[in-house]
Amino acid sequence: MEQFEPRIMSELEGQAKAFFRVEMLLEAALASLRVKQAESLLFGKMTVLHYRMFGGEGDAVYKAAAAVELMILGLDIIDDLQDEDHGGMPWHRLSKDIALNLAIGFLTLSQETLLYSDFPLERVHESGAFLNRQMLVAINGQTLDLLNAVRDEDEYLKMVEQKSAALLVCACMIGVILATGQADERVAEYAREVGIAAQIKNDYRDLLDWGNKNDFLRRKKTLPVLFLLSTAEEQDERWIVDYFAGRLKPEEVLHREEEFCAVVERTGTALYTSVRMRSHYYRFLNIIEGMEMDPKWRDLMIEAAR
Repeated sequence: MEQFEPRIMSELEGQAKAFFRVEMLLEAALASLRVKQAESLLFGKMTVLHYRMFGGEGDAVYKAAAAVELMILGLDIIDDLQDEDHGGMPWHRLSKDIALNLAIGFLTLSQETLLYSDFPLERVHESGAFLNRQMLVAINGQTLDLLNAVRDEDEYLKMVEQKSAALLVCACMIGVILATGQADERVAEYAREVGIAAQIKNDYRDLLDWGNKNDFLRRKKTLPVLFLLSTAEEQDERWIVDYFAGRLKPEEVLHREEEFCAVVERTGTALYTSVRMRSHYYRFLNIIEGMEMDPKWRDLMIEAAR
């Protein structure tokens, strides 16, 4: 899918230069887009991939893919401002009010870009409506994430399905709608499974990332953390339970990184997380391998989901 990237990036830069008129805002927008490019423009690529997968032809899809990436970037900036994450990003070099303007600008530009893409009006309308619905779903999911109130695996999965998985569904389905004029529930189903698997993988990585955004140190309830807490209590690792409950301060546990990683292994948290992640990945495989499509595009989707 790397061949899609230059065309998507060209559209992104063109849209930013056309609509961000204040020099500081334009510079921040272009810097933010370069960060997105370094992260692979996965969502836009998924839009192009699914457009081709479902028989779409021509280059207009790259503008639609740019619209998807603009939406993702706007939400990412808001997410980072709320979580105070990723301090090295270009938007963190702005004051919070200007960074918020940049995020709103990206979200609005996403709509503008899709609205004036070169497709039949009914397909533009249907894809735009789908994008808006999924963005609203993701906002609900982000709110649940901020509330940090999930109590068990089922609530965690519902939150992830509304947040990160909803955005992957959006990226894939925009391509399908623009190619065929209608949504495909099989695509929505397998995209949800890929999105959930990816989030579980990220959450496990963040559990072990002691020096950056460790979810345990931030007392954030993710699937690996919930499992770790339940088994740590059973195995009498009281300091882990006490810290998460607020009975210990960060400075009282920061020196226990090696011990923490050992507990993660001993409690089976690593194995549990791997099994849960793979179960969603295998559901994705079962769905997509049962669909009739060009094997070339199906193989690219499977490769991207690994």
